[in-house]
Amino acid sequence: MKAYAWFLAPTLIVLLGVPLGAALTITTIAVPAAAAAASDAPCVTTSDGEPTLLDALPPVGTPRRASLTNPPTPIPARILTLYQQAAARSRVPWPLLAGVGMAETNHGHLTATSSAGARGLMQFLPATFAAYGVDADGDGRATIDSDADSIHSAARYLAASGATRTDGIRRALYAYNHATWYVNDVLHYAHHYQTDACEQTPDDPASTRAPSGAGVPGACPPTGSTAERGLQPATLHALRCTKRQYPWIRSMGGRGYRPNTSDHPAGRAVDFMIPNWNTRAGNTRGWQVARWLQHNARTLRVKYVIYDDKVWRAYRPTAGWTPYTHPNGSTRNPTLRHLDHVHLSVDTDHSSIR
Repeated sequence: MKAYAWFLAPTLIVLLGVPLGAALTITTIAVPAAAAAASDAPCVTTSDGEPTLLDALPPVGTPRRASLTNPPTPIPARILTLYQQAAARSRVPWPLLAGVGMAETNHGHLTATSSAGARGLMQFLPATFAAYGVDADGDGRATIDSDADSIHSAARYLAASGATRTDGIRRALYAYNHATWYVNDVLHYAHHYQTDACEQTPDDPASTRAPSGAGVPGACPPTGSTAERGLQPATLHALRCTKRQYPWIRSMGGRGYRPNTSDHPAGRAVDFMIPNWNTRAGNTRGWQVARWLQHNARTLRVKYVIYDDKVWRAYRPTAGWTPYTHPNGSTRNPTLRHLDHVHLSVDTDHSSIR
């Protein structure tokens, strides 16, 4: 057993023996597995796709128990997607679902049946699962040991208990597990995942980590954007994969004339325009894209990335994000300062990647 699992085990023995609450007679709802995922931007909570910072979690409070000794662990990409999908359907904040998943089984790392019979990633008692079980993986049945079904069912239960409103979250968590310390543990974890996703700054060492779910597939589909025209093959691949990772990007710039030294005329650069860039949520989204490009620098042949008055160079990675000044010097123009877009330059001969 890994160290973190060993520390979690005593707490989980207590947690898993507590019923989720009285089961209600409700018809099970099947959720298609092909349902649209929540936005890639983890701060988004609105159904229309517009970026909104999640600020609806109540304060943590005291007492706490497990979270005092068991720090939150990274969320596996597949599980994060399930949290976000379930949140989009239930209107329960996804960091809250992540907090429950962390408190119950460390996002599925510890899923043994409890002494009370609770099972699955979100630790349902069979009777409660019979009332709230959801078929989220599309196999035609709600299964207590299915990660997708467990997470969507927990979201449904929490929503029914009031977790779609800030003033109902603590009550919903208490219904999930009748212990005040458990409520505060979950909120502690939820605040961590919210902050980790929404409030890192480029100077924060943690921001050099990949955003949850980051990764580049071997091939990415055409975007239909005119920005694809005239790009070098490596640049085209980077554009398509970035668009696939962040479908909310609506506008991109590719090959074109620039009055100063630039990779754009040679088809070695792309500009990813950020919706609502002049809001806190828009800026957060921009940094999410920039950090994803940084993390996937080798796969995407990144030469450098510019955003928000800062630049990261793949050929000097240890320097981190450093201040950027446009060749024209100090300017108030948001485009020249790269406030409204993330600039990506690609090393087409791959020589600068160390």
